[in-house]
Amino acid sequence: EKSRERERGAWYLEESTPPSDAIGDVAIKLATDAIDYCRWAFVMYVLNSRLYDDRIAPLLAECLLDLNLRVRSATIFWAVLTCDDTFENFTKVVASGTGRREYKFSDPKLEAFWRGSENKRAMRSISIATRLRAGEPLETIRQSMPEEDNYVFDQLEFRSGIIRRRIE
Repeated sequence: EKSRERERGAWYLEESTPPSDAIGDVAIKLATDAIDYCRWAFVMYVLNSRLYDDRIAPLLAECLLDLNLRVRSATIFWAVLTCDDTFENFTKVVASGTGRREYKFSDPKLEAFWRGSENKRAMRSISIATRLRAGEPLETIRQSMPEEDNYVFDQLEFRSGIIRRRIE
């Protein structure tokens, strides 16, 4: 219940090597935590454990739309490294609108504005992952998407060796 304990748990989750299926349920609880480090630890656990099912997919979709760029870039990284079937399923989950926030604006135009913003962010993320999976250079992708935050690209560039090995 205390944020300090959840952060410590997320740290232990990150350190669990190899990841244990027995702690998957605990990892899932961190996916929607208010603390961004906990959400990031969830994504990294899913990446390392290769855990993916109907419970995980919407949570990853939410992380893909996360306003914290570290969580979002980790989710894009996961999408680049996951297997083809999982990526295809995940793309469908994201395209269906799963993971998007529920807005409660009195003006429908404001809701439409933020919904459109989320849709663009989701499609940019999937596009980045798709292009990286196809072996396109990160710098080319970065230059073609000026609306994407550079921190996301910096995080992916930091992991470019892993991405290159996965593609090969």
